[in-house]
Amino acid sequence: MSIDFDIIVVGAGPAGSSCALHAERLGMKVLLLDKQKFPRDKTCGDALSSASLREIEGLGLMQSLMENPSVKVNKITYTCSNGQSVTVPLPKIDPSLPTTGMVCRRVVFDSMLLDAARERVEVMDWCAMRQVLTEDGRACGVNAEMGGKREFSFTAKAVVGADGAMSQVARQTGFPKYPQYRSVAARAYYRLVTGTVGSLEIYFLDEILPGYLWLYPTESGMTNVGLSIPLEGVKRKKLCPREALNQAIRLPLLSDRFELSKRMGRIDVAMLPVGNTMRRIHGPGVALVGDAAGVVNPCSSEGIFGALLSGRLAAETLAKACQDRTSPDETLMKAYPERLWRELGPTLRLSDRLLELRSPKAIDSLIRSAKRRPHNAGWISGILIGSALPSDELSSFLGYLDFFRR
Repeated sequence: MSIDFDIIVVGAGPAGSSCALHAERLGMKVLLLDKQKFPRDKTCGDALSSASLREIEGLGLMQSLMENPSVKVNKITYTCSNGQSVTVPLPKIDPSLPTTGMVCRRVVFDSMLLDAARERVEVMDWCAMRQVLTEDGRACGVNAEMGGKREFSFTAKAVVGADGAMSQVARQTGFPKYPQYRSVAARAYYRLVTGTVGSLEIYFLDEILPGYLWLYPTESGMTNVGLSIPLEGVKRKKLCPREALNQAIRLPLLSDRFELSKRMGRIDVAMLPVGNTMRRIHGPGVALVGDAAGVVNPCSSEGIFGALLSGRLAAETLAKACQDRTSPDETLMKAYPERLWRELGPTLRLSDRLLELRSPKAIDSLIRSAKRRPHNAGWISGILIGSALPSDELSSFLGYLDFFRR
């Protein structure tokens, strides 16, 4: 059988574009598809952590990012329902980076990545995958439809599912759905929100715990306002995400800041597949990346770093597994989930435990502790958003937090 491409990547968001760009660097012939026409928006907080920026630097796109509309940020403020708050520096994991963090709207960021991909691989947006082609139980290509009319068939050594939380690649190739590992996000853009001065803001409000509300400044005076709540919390509290967001910004803690504001467009709602190290993310001729692989942090709801990382690791694994072969070596393919969960696993497991401890008393205690002990503020910040690394000291501290939960 003649093969059109080494890999076909379905979905051109950060995970798919990252995978395509890294794969091309490694000498692979790549086709990148997306059902939507770019530029397109995506429900997201738009924040890029230092870890995300390191991946962007690895793609050689940092200068391009800096030239696009965005806001540099270097601190984050945590506030609880009683008004207690603390502001701490964002962790900078690579001193060579030009900034600690950034906020870049997804409509801009995703298009930047895809434009870079267009220069190096074959890209077809507004091209919907209809069917994963298989041979002897192994994915070997796709049927696709472009612009709602023209139909195509492409063959490949492997197919990468980068097509989001409701991945058709995953569904058609028999991957489990993992419905228990989900959060719900609601987000809108507002103009004229007062008091946004280059800091990320997170509010742990009693009404939406164990979730949180965010206010992130973007360019042109707009503010990205949203909330993320574990699906179990949404069901338990019988919340409507859109209404919960509307009610949150009307609370006395925030209402003054939104008095003159104007919402730009609608409140978008999305399902976030949060990470768990037991999730199956590869199969015969298939690898899942980004939201399709469920790499969102349960505490912080950050998904861009996991998307970029999973795209890179999948490309590196496939480049070895497909070398001089008509299909990927299944033994070599096992390296992909092993590498990904080794990188993300400790933080994911800790985040699951921290979510269980998010109570008004525990959050208030953490914020007061950070204010009293500035030298520990960064460490406590990691606990608040679930990015701290497991340690004996942390295990003892989690026992302390459990006292407040009871």
